[in-house]
Amino acid sequence: TRHNLPMPKQHIANSAAIMALPESHLDLVRPGLLLYGVAPTPEPPDIEIRPVLSWRTEVIYFKVVEAGSPVSYGGTWAPTHPTRIVTLPVGYADGYRRALSNQAQIIINDNLHNVVGRVCMDQTMVDIGTTSAYNGDQAILIGASGDHQISVQDLAQWSDTIPYEILTAITARVPRRWHP
Repeated sequence: TRHNLPMPKQHIANSAAIMALPESHLDLVRPGLLLYGVAPTPEPPDIEIRPVLSWRTEVIYFKVVEAGSPVSYGGTWAPTHPTRIVTLPVGYADGYRRALSNQAQIIINDNLHNVVGRVCMDQTMVDIGTTSAYNGDQAILIGASGDHQISVQDLAQWSDTIPYEILTAITARVPRRWHP
């Protein structure tokens, strides 16, 4: 040690080092992303990992929007034809990044739909097209339903960041439920 301080346990291996550098394991390891079932590198891992986190909310509002009518702050998106828009009670104050505006997808009733307009502090709008959704229907921000999955990596890619930032940005406002 630099100042002759005791170092009873040494740990330098994060999730990537756990998988690729066994010589770095020392006394302990720090499996951050791996605890969530998120690969720490873009390359497919040699071990099987499964996502353990899902982020779900509910539809709280439905509206038919006419062609050319802007949706959300700044009018960054407007439909080219009449469409159905639902509102979700989640936004950047919850950790659903503003950078996901007009970029992300959300699963509602086993269908993928586009986030449209700007993600607001407390709300996100989704274009459900000609499909149906009702107040109380489940919306999946991270997770899977039917043939579709949205991963932490997807949100990171859509918002030009890294998975660590997606996971650590989810605020205490978001209810947590653990399932064995």
